[in-house]
Amino acid sequence: MKLLLGNAEFFDGTSAAVRNCQIWFDYDEMILTDLASDQEYTRWSAAKLLCDWTSPSVMVVEVNKPTSTAYVKITDVETAKSVERKIRLVAGLPKRENTKKIVFGSLASIALIAVALIFFLPAFSKYAVHNVPKSWEAELGKNVEETLIPALSEEKICKASTGQAALEQMAKRLTKGMDLPFDPVMTVVESKIPNAFALPGGRITILSKTLEVVDSPDELAAVLAHELGHVKHRHSMQQLINVAGTGIVFSMFIGDFTGGSIIASVGEAMLDSSYSRDMEREADLFAVQMLENAGVDPTGLASFLEKISKEHHDENAISQALGFLSSHPPTKERVDTLNEIADPEAPKNPVLNKWQWESLKNICSETAELSA
Repeated sequence: MKLLLGNAEFFDGTSAAVRNCQIWFDYDEMILTDLASDQEYTRWSAAKLLCDWTSPSVMVVEVNKPTSTAYVKITDVETAKSVERKIRLVAGLPKRENTKKIVFGSLASIALIAVALIFFLPAFSKYAVHNVPKSWEAELGKNVEETLIPALSEEKICKASTGQAALEQMAKRLTKGMDLPFDPVMTVVESKIPNAFALPGGRITILSKTLEVVDSPDELAAVLAHELGHVKHRHSMQQLINVAGTGIVFSMFIGDFTGGSIIASVGEAMLDSSYSRDMEREADLFAVQMLENAGVDPTGLASFLEKISKEHHDENAISQALGFLSSHPPTKERVDTLNEIADPEAPKNPVLNKWQWESLKNICSETAELSA
């Protein structure tokens, strides 16, 4: 699309004639046309043009090559400045004939990145996670927890001994006879947000508001069992590999090899770790199996999700209230699936007695600063 910038005087370099002309720009070329007839005099590539202010009010534009003596004289200051700005702006653009190739190449690169992110990285992370040394993952989880907890809470860990003992008893009941890659390390953190999430290395964090939201210890056990499902399949580590891989791919694409984008991506993943549909289904299925194996009510997770859904009325609120229990797949689909696979007639006994449950709900009555 041609853009008219103004009028000027054109000297063709072969005669003394002065020709009044108009200056146009078409992509990366400056075009000179006759002012009266619109006949085109010449086209010059902006990359080869030189601007020379012969006085504060006069600018000359000429082609930077030894064989050319043609030039344009612009006496209107504003037009001169506009032409100079335009030349500087478009001088670095690729040639028009290469545009289609560049666009096609860019789209092809984006397509390859999309294929890598959608298909290759998830498959690779599922394989690679089993080659990550467990000792290394455990240390990573510890470091991530120490960094993450202050960002999500009031920097207080709930350490009432009777409450912690009740939580350990709940986990012991759930994990009996189950083959887990890590012994769970559970931490209750004082917070006004109901949330629970699993970190690498079997570390599970429960925000204290969750203890107020659940209706019973069995419902809390269902939430904990879901997180233990993520531990079982090492989903948190898979997610970190996925995000780190994504960071590497985009670093290559944008030319950032400093690692800054990778580190930022991994950190963001820990603050917004929504699992894939397959991961959520795996964790849900494992939770039901674990609950039934432990003789705990297997319908607790579905009832908890239903309750949160009714209280908040929308998926965004659910995600906020239950961040690491992602709403992917959608909550209704998850609830329906959980109700189908859970056996309401399975033998069950309360996971904690009344006294233990009261102790667990009051675990934050004694707190310790993280820095202590």
